[in-house]
Amino acid sequence: MTTIDPTPIVQVRNIKKVYPGGVEALSDISLDFPEGKLTTLLGPSGCGKTTLLKIVAGLLKPSSGDVLVDGRPITGPGPERAFVFQDFALMPWATVIRNAAFGLELAGVNRSEREAVAEKYLNTVGLKGFENKYPHELSGGMRQRVGLARALAVNAKVLLMDEPFSAVDEQTRRKFQEDMLSLVKDEKKTFIFVTHSIEEAVYVSDRIVLLHRRPSRVSQIIEPQIARNVDPEMIRRQPEYLDAVENIWQSLKKFLD
Repeated sequence: MTTIDPTPIVQVRNIKKVYPGGVEALSDISLDFPEGKLTTLLGPSGCGKTTLLKIVAGLLKPSSGDVLVDGRPITGPGPERAFVFQDFALMPWATVIRNAAFGLELAGVNRSEREAVAEKYLNTVGLKGFENKYPHELSGGMRQRVGLARALAVNAKVLLMDEPFSAVDEQTRRKFQEDMLSLVKDEKKTFIFVTHSIEEAVYVSDRIVLLHRRPSRVSQIIEPQIARNVDPEMIRRQPEYLDAVENIWQSLKKFLD
């Protein structure tokens, strides 16, 4: 069963993207992203998930169509959207707290205020005590947490996450997934999440958008009907979780033939 939120914070309208040489990545994509929910873009490799995410971020211009945030068309990046990159994108010469506060520094927030905000979100993502370390002194999982703290610190309404857990080990990835459930609940922000993992998508998502292979179109929108007010480990044992994973796999298999 799918529902349409009456007041989506992000609206994608008839987005098409054609790269030089005539390669069509996206074909007439229209989507609504409801406020305060986590929506995952899921599909086969090369289906345009990251392309669509970057268009919503304003980092890439569509060939045609519009993206609206709070009802207003976007023309590029904006403070209401923050991007969490797959490869951490930290400044190697800057401390953890300066990296986490960097968006606020660009916005002209004074040092004491921005560091207080950064410290708050470093605590939120489990990095209390690491404020004065440098990226090379951290594990991959810890560096990704710095990137997440930086995105949270700017207080954007929409967080765009491009396979943020793909570069970490399986144990760290599972902990990140559990943390995401708490962040969505506590921060009440809108998350747009890209992953290749069906299991991850079902675990963290309020809604999953299945995309066709290139040229990408919306195939299906799924709302996993699983209980989240339980121990995080129990979510993966629910029959509804297991059924959703299997049903999505059967849908995606058709694109691989």
